[in-house]
Amino acid sequence: MSLDQQVPTSTATPVDRVDAYYGRLFGWPVKWRGVHPFLALENGICAVTLPKLSAGPVLTRLAATGCQGPAMHLPTQHGPRVALLAETDGLIPPRSALPRNVDVLAWGTLLPLPVGAHRVDVATEWLSAPDPQQRWLPSLGAVLAGIPERR
Repeated sequence: MSLDQQVPTSTATPVDRVDAYYGRLFGWPVKWRGVHPFLALENGICAVTLPKLSAGPVLTRLAATGCQGPAMHLPTQHGPRVALLAETDGLIPPRSALPRNVDVLAWGTLLPLPVGAHRVDVATEWLSAPDPQQRWLPSLGAVLAGIPERR
């Protein structure tokens, strides 16, 4: 018997791998549009978005306080943004209470999920990938506290 006959081959499809990783490991609601996976912002998951140019200091501040969670580059019609995943911890503040150029996305918004390091159809990529050893998301309050006030 040769070595290749002894090694079992995986029959998992890319859909199975994405569902297993994001859906079962992290417990995130994954929705499919054709062959592309999206994270549905529901069940207490939200995303804070801000311009990519101002995201570096925020990510550094959140990491220093132990509140850094998954963050992805997200191309939009208004330029590149960074989406910081968070857990809603009560009411989402109104837009008027948020720092300038910051948005909170929730309630069924779909974020394109990177497959592997990135995906070619929407150019999303993880800046801070989800960590299987740390599956919790920081609270929305903690993420917003890491963003400097600029009105």
